Amino acid sequence: MSALLREFGYLRLLAVVVAFLPMVVLPLLGIAALWETGYLWYWLAGLALCGLVGYGLHALSRWHNRNRMEEAITGPDPNWAPGATSAWAMVDAKAASVTPEQWPLNDASGLFRLGRDTLEDVARHFHPRRQRPLLELTVPHMLLIIERASAELRQEITDHIPLSHRLTLGRMARFRQWKDTAARLENLYRLGHAAVDPTSVVFRELRRDMGNRILGYGSEQVQTWLLREYVRKVGYYAIELYSGRLLLDDAGRVEKLTDASRMQSEEDEPEAEPLRILILGRSGSGRSSLVNALLGGQRAATDAVTGITEGIQGYRWEPDSGTGALMLDTPGIETDTMDTATLRREVLRADLILWVTSAVRADRAIERETLDRIREWFRDDPRRRPPPIVGALTHVDRLRPLREWNPPYDLADLSSAKASSIQAAVTAIADELAIPTQRLVPVCLRPEAIYNDDALLTVICGEFDEARRVRFLRCLKDRHRDENWRYLWRQLGNAGRFVVEQSRRMG
Repeated sequence: MSALLREFGYLRLLAVVVAFLPMVVLPLLGIAALWETGYLWYWLAGLALCGLVGYGLHALSRWHNRNRMEEAITGPDPNWAPGATSAWAMVDAKAASVTPEQWPLNDASGLFRLGRDTLEDVARHFHPRRQRPLLELTVPHMLLIIERASAELRQEITDHIPLSHRLTLGRMARFRQWKDTAARLENLYRLGHAAVDPTSVVFRELRRDMGNRILGYGSEQVQTWLLREYVRKVGYYAIELYSGRLLLDDAGRVEKLTDASRMQSEEDEPEAEPLRILILGRSGSGRSSLVNALLGGQRAATDAVTGITEGIQGYRWEPDSGTGALMLDTPGIETDTMDTATLRREVLRADLILWVTSAVRADRAIERETLDRIREWFRDDPRRRPPPIVGALTHVDRLRPLREWNPPYDLADLSSAKASSIQAAVTAIADELAIPTQRLVPVCLRPEAIYNDDALLTVICGEFDEARRVRFLRCLKDRHRDENWRYLWRQLGNAGRFVVEQSRRMG
């Protein structure tokens, strides 16, 4: 400080002090006048009131800014598989822990390390056995993730930070230099002011600190938001990449018609991929009767003697104006037609499973084994979303008392023996099959006594949002396969043309 004073000059400092002395004395004279007239306490009360109003406005501005920034925070994709969702929880926790003090926004190398660490955390989540999981990506995908993350971050900065479209990097660098110089001169001014007017220095410093906190909070909040949003953006696209969701060519709709749905549809080729509803159960459980009840007509062939469906039959179904579905009636799970390979193929193509089980069948071990096997297939592949399973409990009219059948029944009112019997069956069978009771609907499918099919339809439609997410990942897998072959053929063709051109030039 003494060196800085010598450089500034003691005579120059004295000149500044003398020039500003009247401005320093004036507040003291004002305070003395207020004291003499008895208005000093009124002035202090007004000062306190203005301070409270200022803090109130600051709190309101803080709340408003926080809400605006929360609206712009990147969140997980609802179509992600369970493995990607757990990776996002890790990324979100990392973003919440970083601060501008740890990772200054002007430290490019530090931000690069932060982004690299985020990428590596995600890569290790999806490739835990790899020694260098970060390298488990292709060069085009690496360039694509940089391109998309940068584009979205640019858009958010432009939309939410005032004057960001006018502020150049050169101006930011010059502003930082000016800020450092101004900070040195300000410290010199405060030292001189304290020497000339020591009585007001405490009040002035308190006011200065309050003002800096109010004015500086917005800047700190924006920096924190930028830093955390940077982590979330990098993490988001890293999950897209390492989970296998990122397409190099995202033109066109993902849910385009698949070959399987085209072959199994009984009607004209639909425009887009329908929701595939797979109906499973044992022979004689009422699967085909359920198809007829939901479709409102005799569409599926039923055999009261054998109860056997020959092959897999597809039926177009539109439960509402916005949903196109393909209902797939299958043979019994215990038949040779539905061997393990066929069952696995159809289950992995399904967006929703409608499990049909008879209320009067005692042995359900094969059903539980099959359901457990289906659940295990999806647990083994965290990149898939398991399709929701809805249960239809058929033949409830045959429950005790056998001669009573006077629907509808209120299962919440157990004063009726039949309602009590149906409710007990739902609870017991839901536990046996590990299906939530709210997804196991008791029905009667006799054509002359259809019961509760509307309740089953409501439960099925309630699972359509989740079924659409399953369909998206299923179709995305097909798009990846098509994309791989398309790029391979294009590359081979270009390589062949290059070889031919080089041969002509050399010849």
